[in-house]
Amino acid sequence: MSDEISEILKTNERQKEFYNSQNPQRKNLPTRIWSGIRNGLLSDYRKNYDIKDKVYNVHVEWLGDLSDKKVLDLGCLRGNALSLYIAESSKKYIGIDLSDTAIAQLQKKIDDKNIPHAKAVAVDFLSKEFDEKDFDIIYAYGVLHHFENFDLLVNKLNEKLAPGGIIISYDPLQTSPPIKFVRALYRPFQSDKDWEWPFSETVLKKLDSNFKVLEKRGILGSSKYGIPLNFLPLGKNFKKKKIQKMIEKDWNATSWNQIHKCMHVTMKLEKKG
Repeated sequence: MSDEISEILKTNERQKEFYNSQNPQRKNLPTRIWSGIRNGLLSDYRKNYDIKDKVYNVHVEWLGDLSDKKVLDLGCLRGNALSLYIAESSKKYIGIDLSDTAIAQLQKKIDDKNIPHAKAVAVDFLSKEFDEKDFDIIYAYGVLHHFENFDLLVNKLNEKLAPGGIIISYDPLQTSPPIKFVRALYRPFQSDKDWEWPFSETVLKKLDSNFKVLEKRGILGSSKYGIPLNFLPLGKNFKKKKIQKMIEKDWNATSWNQIHKCMHVTMKLEKKG
């Protein structure tokens, strides 16, 4: 094993301990403040304007008929919004995460649903212990940005995918100028900074060159400015119409330059060759 991979696996062990911990103080104050904004104000905004459902609905569409598909749910923790749907619908389902505590919870959900062709495994995606391959689909919700060495990740994804296999991803971007500025302020103090790497333009180019990008959707580009707009003393219907128009503009972005302005991106990628 190369020294580089060995160091990555050590970092992932620390990441495992971080997510296994039930103590909310595992996050320091700057990280908790940013998490509060992200999971509070931004989460409420996404929910109120159906942005979350918009993402999940398009993922179901991209997943398609799973009855003959082998699916890897990568970095699924205790199960994401679609984990049980995928587990029930696919021919074979494997959910993996570093956290054995979280995986035990997902396995219980699978057992409670009595899904014999599904299992949850606590294992590092990059380790030799995870020897499963030939996946038709890798579902990676909020996961791919946890890999600092993106070339290594790209090679591993291609190794695990079956010919013509697809990846469905959802990740934060560092390309939006105001968000990049905010992240730069708290990044030195971030308690989980060693495994939080929002996509840069370089990473997006690597994805574009190593996979066939079948679809890409931007989230919270111009529409992130709808958050302060909500607080202005303007008509409710006017604000709603204006924000919905911005959301659709982000969602239907066709160029990478348009995507760069967004806080998040979701993509459907196909293995080349």
